[in-house]
Order: sequence, then C-alpha cells, then structure tokens
Amino acid sequence: MDNNFMENIQRRVMGLLLTRSGNLQVAARDQCSEVARIVGCWILDEYPEHGVQICKGTFSDESSHDILIIDDGKLLFLVDPTIWQKFPESENIFVGSVNDMPGAVSFLEEKYGGTWKLSEIMQKCDENYQQELLDIIKKN
Repeated sequence: MDNNFMENIQRRVMGLLLTRSGNLQVAARDQCSEVARIVGCWILDEYPEHGVQICKGTFSDESSHDILIIDDGKLLFLVDPTIWQKFPESENIFVGSVNDMPGAVSFLEEKYGGTWKLSEIMQKCDENYQQELLDIIKKN
C-alpha cells in the first residue's frame, strides 16, 4: 500500500463526505461504520492479499468509533476514514503504523481514549454491498 493509493482513498472519502456537508467534521458525524467498511472494500479491491480489520473504540459518553487496521504481512497500518469526527483539523486519514494488535490497541487508546477491540475481519466485498454502503452514507 503506497502513499499515492492512500491519498487517492482520502480524496474519495472526502469527496463522498463533502456531498453531505461542506464541513468534514459535520459530514463525518455518525458515518464511521459505513465509511470504514467502504474504505475497507476499496483497499481489498486493490490489495486482496492484505488483511483488513475493523477496530471499534467505545467511550464514556457511550459513543463509538471505527478504525481500519490493514495488515500487509509486515506492519499494521491504522487508517481512520472519518478522522474529522475526532480531530477536525486533521489532514490525513493515516493515523500510524504498529507491529502488532496489542500495539494497535495501545496506540488507539492513547490517541483517542476509550477502550478499543477488534470487532470485525473484513472479506472482499461485492459490488452490491459496496453500493448499499454508498447509499447509506449518502442518505444519512
């Protein structure tokens, strides 16, 4: 997974969210589940050999947030497709990289707070599922 690919993913996410609102923080609100899944689908379309997992954080106010963890066999890359919910000034959906899942959980708890755990292992998505996700995102 190279920088150009991640930049293209970020542009796609921003374009999708900005159809909802001109403000990324507002547009990303309550969208992390579907947006994380559609981005996971896009990553698996391009890199089917990578492992893609969703890690869910839960917070004291009973809210939650989803982060993608991409495993290329060497490192785990943490990607937050709706980072603007938590960090409105962020310029990048790439959050960081770690060596293992305990390192990912520790990193996320330090950066975001809350309690984090693996919630889903993604598989390659068909076009119908991807369209369902896009429809949900556009309607929310």
